[in-house]
Amino acid sequence: MTTADPAALLVVDIGTLFTHVALLELVAGEYRLLGRAQALSTLEPPIADAWQGILTAIREIEQLTFRAIAHVDGLMTPHRPDGSGVDGMVVSTSAAGTLPIVLAAISNDTTGASLRRVARSSYTTVLDMVTLDEYGDPDLAEGESWIDYQLANLVRLPAATVLMAGGIDGGNSAPLERLAHMLGFTVLRLEQINSREFAHVIFAGNTAAYPGIEDALSTIAPITATSNVLPAIGVEQLMPARLELIRSYNDRVLPKLPSFNRMRAMSSDFVRSTSDGFGPLVRFIAKHHGRNTLIVDIGAMTSAGYASDGTQLHITVETNCGTAYGIAGLVDQAGPSNITRWLPFEMSDSALREHMLNRLIRPQIVPIDRESLLIEQALVREALRVVSNDLFDEQPQLASDLIIATGGPLAHTIHPAQALLSLVDGLDFGRLQQYRDRSLLISDIYLDRDGLLALAGATAWKYPDASFCLLEQDILRNGALASYLLINSSLRLGDLVAEVELVPVSGAPIIIQIHHGEIRRLPLAHGKRATLRLRPTKQVQIGANLPGEVVETALAAITGSTLGLVIDARPRPLAQRNSDAQSRNQQWQWLNQLGVVDGLIPYAPQSDEQPLPAFEPIPAISRIPEPAPAAAQMLPEREEPNAIPDWLREEGENANDLAMPAPSEFGVEEPLPDWLSGLDVPVNSEPVLDLGERQASQPVAPADFSALRSELEEQNKPKRGFFRRK
Repeated sequence: MTTADPAALLVVDIGTLFTHVALLELVAGEYRLLGRAQALSTLEPPIADAWQGILTAIREIEQLTFRAIAHVDGLMTPHRPDGSGVDGMVVSTSAAGTLPIVLAAISNDTTGASLRRVARSSYTTVLDMVTLDEYGDPDLAEGESWIDYQLANLVRLPAATVLMAGGIDGGNSAPLERLAHMLGFTVLRLEQINSREFAHVIFAGNTAAYPGIEDALSTIAPITATSNVLPAIGVEQLMPARLELIRSYNDRVLPKLPSFNRMRAMSSDFVRSTSDGFGPLVRFIAKHHGRNTLIVDIGAMTSAGYASDGTQLHITVETNCGTAYGIAGLVDQAGPSNITRWLPFEMSDSALREHMLNRLIRPQIVPIDRESLLIEQALVREALRVVSNDLFDEQPQLASDLIIATGGPLAHTIHPAQALLSLVDGLDFGRLQQYRDRSLLISDIYLDRDGLLALAGATAWKYPDASFCLLEQDILRNGALASYLLINSSLRLGDLVAEVELVPVSGAPIIIQIHHGEIRRLPLAHGKRATLRLRPTKQVQIGANLPGEVVETALAAITGSTLGLVIDARPRPLAQRNSDAQSRNQQWQWLNQLGVVDGLIPYAPQSDEQPLPAFEPIPAISRIPEPAPAAAQMLPEREEPNAIPDWLREEGENANDLAMPAPSEFGVEEPLPDWLSGLDVPVNSEPVLDLGERQASQPVAPADFSALRSELEEQNKPKRGFFRRK
């Protein structure tokens, strides 16, 4: 294929859970989105063929557009005058797996911190970190040194790539050579002995030490040298090492994608990772619009964030930190208590672990009730908090006023305000707006509900015009979620913060009063514009203005969106703990104020002191006259209900010999992960009875309704549900 713009282009992004496909066509010199579809990814056995998931989505697009695009074995090329076929296909994926790496640094606090930031630039799994200085709280045996402790850990690691750095340029090279010998005698040597693929060493340290590193390791593993991540004290340059790590991932991991060779043969460009497209995309948006831009992507396996001011680019990719396949890593990082604090109902850590385990073994399921959806949104908040902390670790003065969110857990919410609450709670806008030099701190938030942002990033490398049209015409034009304003104050809950007046260009003004502890929205539809005027109280300061000063935007500066203007006057920190009834009530009130729910909170507190709700007695059934039964239809006398047959009693006496099946029989590996080790599994204390095969019995009808009513009244009252609604 030539680099000429294709008349019709198919764009594909393969995720761990869903595969997104879009059809673009060149119309009057601009690319237009003709159709899009998503299907479950087919990466696991028994299918294990990514093309089948793509083909399912293509068939849906064909039904929508009445065009033939592909046959069973591949694409129909080239594009024909009748509209069938395409001229090319672009593929990106985040489902190929992760690159296992070992970090090796002289110091944990300096070079080690830089290497951790480099490792978060692609889909990697950090197996261990080797340093010459002791860190953390290692469990050293008596007489064991820190070096011996690390050597013992290195022997057990199946590393594929070693990322090594340390020292400033021109500094002492002896510590790095010592570190190289440690690696050469352990993990790298084992890779060679076991005849597996040789480990790859990326050296990003003191350039003067490279000859000694090459002498120590060149006969064991290939070495790639790149610029020092810390060339001088206080100077950090991560991009050269990041590019080398991304190249290693593309060479070693991407080919492991099921049917990769087939995708490569059909694609008109290289098959790239999804994160490779987001980087240049966020930088382009920031430079083109002159805004500090932040893109967040929350997926089933990975959570990622990309920030840029048009010049600098900050990346974080947290693998094994998602809401389905990566839920175990997310719970490990966040902790159960930090997840349940976002719920309006009380939930124990053990109950949360049970829910997480069910989600882990069935990642394709979707929330089927309100409680499950609230739990998933709590997971999204914590995933966003992990991403936000990583970005602030790399750039403490990070500021953003244009936020674009993508990913299934955010796009598939029932109400758009749920996605907004998850974003503003997880990203901590107080920090994002701390270094913005503006009098009115309004952020524009966009939500990619159609999963097009990853597709725009995939096309950016070879077809930038198609990427630009998809971004401007579809994502930004149709994806405006809300204009968000945060007002910080130290007032008491319920105190008046400000009077807000929103004056549309055409229409009546909207005037409300907002109090401390509230989050309110003023509707402003898509395509509309308005002017905002704030009259804060004397104790409240808006942006860089004086306390109590009236603040007004430029004429028609507020643009319409799905939710309009959202003003947040809630106290920080937002959530305390799930055991606090006031915190749970606040979560419900915030959902109520944005229109997600209505009415009072329906969840009763779970405590031993509170009695169970009394159920109404079963209403009496009026007696119906019955005809006298014939002699041949008389029912036999009923046996005593408590009587147990002899055969059943014998089985019950032998029931104590039954053994609990091992977890391995259910496919659960031992030992269990940390987040699941504290799970309290209820054990039935009663004997397990083998009832054998039941004999078919004749249907028995009650003699009269009064006997049936008496039996029902003697039964135990039903228990409350899992979440104990009123």
